[in-house]
Amino acid sequence: MTTGLILASFLMGATTVAAESEITVLDDEDIVTSLWMHSTPAVGMDGHWAKRLFQWGISQNIINGYSNSSLKPDQVITEAEFLKMLYRAMGMAIPNASSIYQQEESWTEGPYWIAKNYNHPALGIDTFSKRFQPITKLRAAEIISASQGVHYTGADTVAYLIGHGIANSEVSSPEQFDGNSTFTRAEALQWIRQLAFHGKLELYERPVVPTELSLIPDASIVTNELIPDFSTEPVTQEDFNLYGSGGFPGLTFGDLKQTVDNRFGKTTEQDIFDFDIYPLFSGHFNENGELDAWSVDLNTDTPNTAPLLSTKKGIVLGKSSLSDIISQYGSAGVSGQGIIQFFYEKTKDGTFQDISIYDPIQSMEDVYTITFIVDDETQVLYNIMVSSLKTALGYS
Repeated sequence: MTTGLILASFLMGATTVAAESEITVLDDEDIVTSLWMHSTPAVGMDGHWAKRLFQWGISQNIINGYSNSSLKPDQVITEAEFLKMLYRAMGMAIPNASSIYQQEESWTEGPYWIAKNYNHPALGIDTFSKRFQPITKLRAAEIISASQGVHYTGADTVAYLIGHGIANSEVSSPEQFDGNSTFTRAEALQWIRQLAFHGKLELYERPVVPTELSLIPDASIVTNELIPDFSTEPVTQEDFNLYGSGGFPGLTFGDLKQTVDNRFGKTTEQDIFDFDIYPLFSGHFNENGELDAWSVDLNTDTPNTAPLLSTKKGIVLGKSSLSDIISQYGSAGVSGQGIIQFFYEKTKDGTFQDISIYDPIQSMEDVYTITFIVDDETQVLYNIMVSSLKTALGYS
């Protein structure tokens, strides 16, 4: 099931791009190839600091352009636009403002219906004209904190966000926050990405009664350093292997099936994605019989004596968190909704170069991915998958 979720995530991203592209009648394989070769479009943003940010937002269906496809990253964002972006990032289905099926004002009904029903403090709920006015940083902060299931206002709201590292700012106190200022569409998307880094994209209802101030973390012991939008850390061939404790012999990417069978026991059972099912992992073999993908899941039925499975960088199944993954691999792979995917291209000298999944890929033959899935509530890792891009997309 988890393998299916990972494979589906690739195609879900492709579907989003397809909706924005002029792709005619093609079979499934041709559509996927076309999308990966032509990248995620970010109209008019070449050279802009937030281009990759918008490519991420488009691929995750968080943001879309205006009717002329422009994205206007430097335009001050309105309350309605901010709500739409935030709720979409949290998995809520909200129509595009530019949809031909939406009248000029009606697209705002969706996000404001959510805000009202979740008791979020949006001004446009009661005053329609405020929906199209610029939102201040403080109002956005109050809406974000409300979406986390707490009820704070003013300086307490800012202190809460700072304490949890989700204020999209390196300030250390509410006085430094400048809550009366406005911000741009690009800055709003950057703020939402910071929420993704901390696993804060679950939508909650704001309590009616104000929350106890004791739940606000002590700002004096909080690190206010922002996580870079798309940082990366180097990997080697060994980072594609599976390691473990308790006598686990290890699994090497590229091993022959006979070698894997000799080491872990021959298996004839496969899942629906043609992965061979072994006692502690699943593996896929290409036409040459070489291991080109493996996947491990946290299995609650496994005895406590089972080995702790991990990556070369020490990310341990069932123990490591989202923050651990970012620390060891960088922030570039954070997609949202608990999925973290890193993509690497093998160069001619045998080293691996991190690549942006949103830019054109010249050859899938040389691209590999390391994917992690963490639990939305606990933020603990429950799946690791390493694969060639061809296998991840179902080509082999």
